[in-house]
Amino acid sequence: MTTYKLKLRTLSPVHIGSGEEWRLGFDFILAGNQTWILDTDAVLQVKGQALTPNHNGHYPLPGSLLTTADLQNAALFRYVLRGQPPSQKADARLKPFIKDPFDRPYIPGSSLKGALRTALAWTAWDELRLPPLRREDIGRNRNWAGKPLENKIFGRDPNHDLLRALHVSDLFGPQKAGAGLAAIKAQVLTQRAAQSPVGLEALLSDVEFQGSLTIDETLFTPMAARLGFAERKKWLDELLIRAQKHTQARLQQLADWFNNVRPPAPGVEKIASFYHQLLQVPLTPRQALLQIGWGSGWDGKTFWTHLQKDKQLFEGLVREFRMDIAGRRSNRKPGDPFPSSRRVVMSGQKDSAQPIAPLGWVLVEIT
Repeated sequence: MTTYKLKLRTLSPVHIGSGEEWRLGFDFILAGNQTWILDTDAVLQVKGQALTPNHNGHYPLPGSLLTTADLQNAALFRYVLRGQPPSQKADARLKPFIKDPFDRPYIPGSSLKGALRTALAWTAWDELRLPPLRREDIGRNRNWAGKPLENKIFGRDPNHDLLRALHVSDLFGPQKAGAGLAAIKAQVLTQRAAQSPVGLEALLSDVEFQGSLTIDETLFTPMAARLGFAERKKWLDELLIRAQKHTQARLQQLADWFNNVRPPAPGVEKIASFYHQLLQVPLTPRQALLQIGWGSGWDGKTFWTHLQKDKQLFEGLVREFRMDIAGRRSNRKPGDPFPSSRRVVMSGQKDSAQPIAPLGWVLVEIT
């Protein structure tokens, strides 16, 4: 076993969802341009006597029981976030970040390993000289699309998968509940419009996490030759170099995409500048830029350009798997750019909102 210390630093807001959705008044309240996350049990214990049904038999939400003076009672709140979600209406929602039982955010090792797996698959495609893509290589199940291709690259089943040898731990950072997190507004942006906003709890930039990355060399010994991936150990030896090769290609396309955004879409100068800056970052062989979590996009989680070489085949996949949000109204033609939208962080209200950052970018380093 070879174990490396793994360090991760956020470069833009990052959202990795817990699978929940919080409701205004039940899970959080808004005050002073902040989002206050309720300790519902504590609120009900203190305010339980006021929890009575109205004439319709409806009980009040826990948040409605609190007064301005209650904001001084820290015991009623799990933690307080900077900022507020885009909606302040009665049915406002917020998607929380994944956290440990003590409300401390962490980065699941699976999120980072997934990004590394995507990069390895993309860089290995030409190296393995795979034959031209066929429809049957993709499969018919949307949730397992591309699995036959993955099997060709990494191994025929989980027991023979190269990444059995790669272990990425969960990464832990701030030790205070809610530390490093903020409530942000994210929107889907096309090159000519912005779609409906979404409220997210996200890590801010410049938050550090620590973990470990282990390569199990016992799976590459002569006795383990029957696993069939010994000759691919170099992929793991060059792990972050390969990840950065994939990222560098993506960064160039992302910079070009944002350079082509035109009114009436909001101005995206800050995001275009962000990508041009990342393209110039000097990195060592033990560093890589990666995009993880919500908003990393289709090109950050698939075989990307390799799927697009056969334009007719790719358009068939777009239709079959309903990947075009325009649906039947789509005017797509073979060879048109895909994806046609990006998720970004917005600042400001309604029509004056402006994109300020992409989502999910981190710098990882092993020592």
